Amino acid sequence: MKNIIIIIAIVTTFVSCEKTVIIDVPVAASKLVVNGVVQANNVFAINVSKSEAVLTSNTVNSFKVNNANVTLYENGLLKDTFLFNNVNNNYVAKNGTVSTVNKTYKLIASLNGFATVDAETTTPSNIVIQNISRVRNARTDANGNTEDEVKIKFIDNASEVNYYIFKIKKPNYSNGAQVQYDNIFCIKSNDVDIDRTSNGDPTDVNSCIDREFLMTDKNFNGSTKTITLFIDSYNLAEFTNTFNQRKYKSIIEINSISKNYYNYRRSIQTYRDNEDNPFSEPVLVYSNVNNGYGIFSSFTVGRDTIR
Repeated sequence: MKNIIIIIAIVTTFVSCEKTVIIDVPVAASKLVVNGVVQANNVFAINVSKSEAVLTSNTVNSFKVNNANVTLYENGLLKDTFLFNNVNNNYVAKNGTVSTVNKTYKLIASLNGFATVDAETTTPSNIVIQNISRVRNARTDANGNTEDEVKIKFIDNASEVNYYIFKIKKPNYSNGAQVQYDNIFCIKSNDVDIDRTSNGDPTDVNSCIDREFLMTDKNFNGSTKTITLFIDSYNLAEFTNTFNQRKYKSIIEINSISKNYYNYRRSIQTYRDNEDNPFSEPVLVYSNVNNGYGIFSSFTVGRDTIR
């Protein structure tokens, strides 16, 4: 009985010591957000929106900006202005300016009540894929599934520091004559130059790496690079479009990207890896937009078929 009285006294003490604390969270000023990643030889199109405070009651429309002034400079000279497209809710270059390799573009966006923002990108050189080879049923995984060995040989440009995104896509379904390609999820490799996230061990050739993986040329700048991948054989099977009976094969796609976009993609991946971990450090998503947020970049694409 004495112990019960003591416990009640302790609980009462803690309950009576509760105090409501009101924390004054500072409201960050709203800034312009610019997002545009443009492929070479494509017309410049970007999205402009605005940031909102975390505790603000937001709707989709509260972020929209359809009356910004947006201009584009090419190699330091005014090249184009942008018009808002009501259908796609984006801004498109009025004169149809396309992203051209080895040219530098500066984007400037302004809106009354907001700080003017700007961002810059240089479109990388074209990619030369020399050869893609394939050995069918090269090995068997731990579950008894056969895997094909695919080797990609390409030339790295010596005149610039290069950053890449690799994608291996398979034809998955068709809508009439149109065939939809999707990324192959499980790719395996022990290439030490692959920038790994989910599988960080470069000696592990039996676990999946990301379906899109990043790479820099720091170890092979200006030389020919060969990457060896292992892919489930069924993922590389031909696809027949029943609409026209045409057969389609899987493809390799190499995107040559800017350093800014490389840093952005790395930060996005780190953010996603840590978002469900309560003990992880906060991750700031990379931005190259001065006085605002977002990413403005350009890229080139090399593409070939896995035969």
